[in-house]
Amino acid sequence: MKRKEYIDWLRNLGILLLFPFHTARIFNDDPEFYVKGPEDTFSSALIGLTSFWFMPLLFLLAGMSSRYALLKRPARHYLKERYRRLLIPFGFGCLVVVPPQAYYAMRFHDGYRGGYPDFLRTYFTDFSEWTVLTGISPAHLWFILFLFVISLALLPPMLGVLRRGERPGRPGRPFLVLLVPAVVMALLSLLPEAGGENIFVYAGYVFLGFLLAGNDATLAAIQRARAGYLALAVPGAVAIVVQRSLTDGTQDAVFTAWQQPVCVAALLALLGYGQRYLDRPSSFMRWFSPAAFPVYILHQTFLIVIAYYALRESDRIAVVFPVIMIGSFVLSVLSYEIIRRTWGLRTVFGLSAAAPRPVPGITEETAPVGR
Repeated sequence: MKRKEYIDWLRNLGILLLFPFHTARIFNDDPEFYVKGPEDTFSSALIGLTSFWFMPLLFLLAGMSSRYALLKRPARHYLKERYRRLLIPFGFGCLVVVPPQAYYAMRFHDGYRGGYPDFLRTYFTDFSEWTVLTGISPAHLWFILFLFVISLALLPPMLGVLRRGERPGRPGRPFLVLLVPAVVMALLSLLPEAGGENIFVYAGYVFLGFLLAGNDATLAAIQRARAGYLALAVPGAVAIVVQRSLTDGTQDAVFTAWQQPVCVAALLALLGYGQRYLDRPSSFMRWFSPAAFPVYILHQTFLIVIAYYALRESDRIAVVFPVIMIGSFVLSVLSYEIIRRTWGLRTVFGLSAAAPRPVPGITEETAPVGR
């Protein structure tokens, strides 16, 4: 099976986008974040133009990766891998990585002056702010929990599709490839959310990715139609930003539903351009693929800690934005270099117990959103 390098590229670029994205969360027009700086138009626009497709992209790529994983190993091994690479890091992250975010949020927003040990005594019993800020929370690790639950829930239908066998697929018409998923996602978006996120929509994107990965003819059609999808996604994204600004960020069911066609168009455009320009190996991607998941787990904690101290020294966005973004990236990467050399840390961050022997052009370890 020829390795589809563009999947790794898109996934890793998505992980790297976390650094400017979450830095922008500090300065955008949404007041609910762990640490906040002065409001900035650029940061608000960046969040508005990316937030509606950013996480769906990671779930879509996870679905594509799931197909390749299930083609290479039995279902029981797939489940063991999901447990090892998702549930164990999620538990460790919630116990160790996430609490400092709430600690610095309390110091910043509430003027908390107690020590970190004192804070931990109350943190694990405070369920008042489950989604963000002061109480116990999965923070950004909700993605890992959702992906684990979705992987288990979708395993029977995914196996059912695979049992029918790999047949040469007929290329889908570009309009229908956009329309059918857009309608399905819009309907799923009307279902109840959990913690401010809709697991049903994300499950839909995982299954969409799984189906697309099995039809090379449709993927080729998506590549040919990439410019058309982009022409729909760009004005749609601008319209979303404008509507959010006019409604002060509030979203009703209709607004949430009509974002889905724009999101699907954006994802199809990314898949198309990824196939066209990114389907090639890269030494950086071979190095970063195993780093992506530990970097994802760690990045927001480093980012918030740096932001807390940087904003005490200066509120000039042109200065503190790059300090926060670059500083959190450097610390995340340096931490990964320690993690990958330490047996116990490798396990709790979802890496294999022993470092694999390097093979040119092959990545033995991948993040759960990879193959």
